[in-house]
Amino acid sequence: MNTDKQKAIDYLEYWGLKEKPFENTTDPDFFYESYDHIEALERLFYIVEEGNMNFGMLTGEIGCGKTITRSVFKKRLSPLQYDVIDMENANLPFNFILLECIQKMSLEEFNPRLQDDELYYLLKEFKKLLKIKIVQRKKNLVIILDEAQQLSKEAIIELKNLTNITYDNQSYITVILVGQPELRGVVKSLPQIDQRISLRFHLNPMSEKDVDGYLRSRLKVAGHPDGALFSPEAVSVLSQVTGGIPREINRICKLALDRSFSLRLDYIDEEVINSIVMDLNKQDGKIHG
Repeated sequence: MNTDKQKAIDYLEYWGLKEKPFENTTDPDFFYESYDHIEALERLFYIVEEGNMNFGMLTGEIGCGKTITRSVFKKRLSPLQYDVIDMENANLPFNFILLECIQKMSLEEFNPRLQDDELYYLLKEFKKLLKIKIVQRKKNLVIILDEAQQLSKEAIIELKNLTNITYDNQSYITVILVGQPELRGVVKSLPQIDQRISLRFHLNPMSEKDVDGYLRSRLKVAGHPDGALFSPEAVSVLSQVTGGIPREINRICKLALDRSFSLRLDYIDEEVINSIVMDLNKQDGKIHG
């Protein structure tokens, strides 16, 4: 009996793969270094290495690779030099963000006083941990907040106040805001924050050349010998219909590999891509059958 598990094994063997190449994973091994993604990483590393630059901002359209860029950046930071607090969803009041930082820095459970002066005690505990775990160890603290467009203006201002904490005129905290394009508008509306953003970068969709490199890279990471499974015409169509957005590319390519496997094709051509795009448009209600 041909079970789903057996079908998956047959699918991988057919294409010469060890794993599926087009899952929406944040696995750094699948990170493709397009021109924009390399530039984004270089800027992120620069801001933390400088130490006194306080704020950085990475923005990009939905699906352009902000989250995997964040994961790669975090993985490549030396634990000997940096402690990293990485928050995947920043849709929290500042007190809860601060509490999350404290709990990640502390070896013990921290139970704040739930009174009007709660923020005072949170800040006091945070400063204590900062001095013990960061300053005395000659390290730096990097706080990364993803989906930062969801932060309230009040929370962003309070985060700015954290970067005011210094020891011997040295700042030990870098805050990096990661979010969708509207984050830029939020920051622009707060001059006291906008002036603190030392480095900012916007991830753009990939060019057709990078789309080709992206496909080959992911296929090779997944086990294919050379990653050459898509015809040049298929790459061109993919680039046009997805606008060069990685998440959309993954969506179509997963289906393309599966359909081409079912048809026992030797490679993926533009006809397969066009048929999948047509089906997806029908499902999304963009065209009527």
